[in-house]
Amino acid sequence: MNVDEHIQRARELLARNQPEMAESALSDAIDAAIAAEDIVLLTRARFALGELLFHQGRDAEAVPYLQAVVRTERVDGAVDVEVKASARMLRQIRGIEPRE
Repeated sequence: MNVDEHIQRARELLARNQPEMAESALSDAIDAAIAAEDIVLLTRARFALGELLFHQGRDAEAVPYLQAVVRTERVDGAVDVEVKASARMLRQIRGIEPRE
């Protein structure tokens, strides 16, 4: 499976209320992105896993993934949405912004 297929599988698993399996699929997506040496896909996979952990209230586990996303700089704006959303979640974790 490629990165996008792993991410799609994770979404399907979440829709079926199987967050543990979704988490595993997202870990596989990260591994696939690293193997493909694709920073955009890696950023998207890290974001998806960080977001999942954040929404589960597993903030300490989410922080490293969200921080990695925020540190990703792309001139072409390919991951701007993920960077901004990660920064917002990090502010919420730190209590700077209220949690939604």
